[in-house]
Amino acid sequence: MTELRLAPTWPHLDTPRPDRRTPWLRDALAAEPDDGRTPPLTDETRCDVLVVGGGFTGLWTALEILRRAPGTDIVLIEADVCGGGASGANAGFLMPMWARFSSLVALGGYEEARRIGEASAAAVDEILDFADTHGIDIEHRRGPWMWAASSPAQRGAWQRTLDDLHRAGIEPLHRITAAESRETVGTRSHYGAVLDPGCATLQPAKLTRGLRRAALDAGVRIHERTPLAALRAAGGGTVRARTPYGTVHADKVVLAVNAWAGKIEDLGRRMVTVASDTVLTRPVPERLKALGWNGEVSVCDSRRRLNYYRTTPDGRLLFGKGGSGVAYGDLGPSTLWGDALRPAELRAHLRRLFPELADAPVDMSWTAPVEYSVTSLPFAGWLKSVPGVCYAAGYSGDGVGPSRLMAKVLASFVLGTNDAWARSAFTRAPGGWFPPEPVRYPGARLVLPALRAVEAREDGGGRVPDLVKRLVSVF
Repeated sequence: MTELRLAPTWPHLDTPRPDRRTPWLRDALAAEPDDGRTPPLTDETRCDVLVVGGGFTGLWTALEILRRAPGTDIVLIEADVCGGGASGANAGFLMPMWARFSSLVALGGYEEARRIGEASAAAVDEILDFADTHGIDIEHRRGPWMWAASSPAQRGAWQRTLDDLHRAGIEPLHRITAAESRETVGTRSHYGAVLDPGCATLQPAKLTRGLRRAALDAGVRIHERTPLAALRAAGGGTVRARTPYGTVHADKVVLAVNAWAGKIEDLGRRMVTVASDTVLTRPVPERLKALGWNGEVSVCDSRRRLNYYRTTPDGRLLFGKGGSGVAYGDLGPSTLWGDALRPAELRAHLRRLFPELADAPVDMSWTAPVEYSVTSLPFAGWLKSVPGVCYAAGYSGDGVGPSRLMAKVLASFVLGTNDAWARSAFTRAPGGWFPPEPVRYPGARLVLPALRAVEAREDGGGRVPDLVKRLVSVF
């Protein structure tokens, strides 16, 4: 029988020190301390469905299965604590998938792209309503998301998306002028933008910990600090999941491990894991007010290694930078944690966009892994090596809202429901592939400096030859 063995670094077995928790998770754990209901698994157990991963995807999937099939016996294991991965480290942008509409069209056609886009817009309301119903204080604010040009070279980066949306008969995004894009957040370095009004920002770790509580109350058996070591096809169509101190026998298994999925079978050929650096200031509400920043607006710019920035209800600035580093092979997800990899670059971009905030006091800066798929869209499927095991991965930096949709896909898989989610574009294997090791790591190490050079030249108003742009676009 086939056994899928997982390296001892998958996911990160060494629980991060409490002083290295992100501010999101630190505050979430303080608000909802350990209640003793999620001990490590130390024995042998049986269940209908095993969910591996205690982030957005895993918890939403468990709850979606129970919504459709009450009484399903679900066990969820998490290597650290729920929210200890990307769900407790991301920027907290809750957005529909309209900005990825062209990618959806390329994968599934206009009708399917529109269906998914509309479902992703509804998911924003679903998530906020869930938090309200279950009394989860996620510090959310409804407000538009701005897709901006932070240098002249980025102007019009959204045109293909707007054209595809127009062909589909919908216009959820609308243009604003360069002056409006500057005035809205108080920067002199915006050169136009489009807005998506149907968005929100939230405290991601508080949502994750609230989902954990809701799942426990619904009957899900959760075991934190329980990493998965191996999966093996067992008798009677079941799957045997081995952990360091216990074993789970399940009819179906859901792998909701995001960046760590790159270690499994050939999934690493469909996604590449890079580091994203983030800094969160201490509260500076008066300085934000002086900029004229409407605190409800969140922003991503249009560069390949994008900058993203937003404020919090208590007047903090969150500023992040994608593509700050890579790691070799399947060690990436477990090693791309901790202090920001390129803090000087992070602060330089912050200073260029918001010089008035360059000396704002910092609460913490950190790095975390982000998995980018070939299509820039999440995808789901079944493992070939171990029957009965399905997975979802490839969020490409946008997982808060789409994780709600992927939970519907995974629930349809597990329950054998032949519906639109089980047949959705997310279930189609991404075409193309990233080069494997030992080529990928040295290649990325060459491309990243080239990308930084391209950005610097464009930010300075210079022109980059099209050939150079095409060469670095492989990243």
